[in-house]
Amino acid sequence: MKRLIAITALSLSFSASAALAVNDAVKNACRDDYHKHCDNLEVGSDALRACMKSKATELSTGCLQALVDNKEVTEKDVEEYLKEQEAKKAAAK
Repeated sequence: MKRLIAITALSLSFSASAALAVNDAVKNACRDDYHKHCDNLEVGSDALRACMKSKATELSTGCLQALVDNKEVTEKDVEEYLKEQEAKKAAAK
């Protein structure tokens, strides 16, 4: 699934000036992640996006897929996430 996220995301880009509106699919898929990591921040805010990005390696697969599908992440974000995941796996061995 993570490979699918990476492949899908390679063709996506995200503008930091995107509207504050958040797609319902992202809200639904990321609800638990939001409450776990960033629930003190306003939905759709730049602060929330920064918080979720800082927790990328801890987000659920469903949330990550919704973020990819709705162009909330960049190619660079996904590459960094995958590098962090690989580093964690290597450190656990």
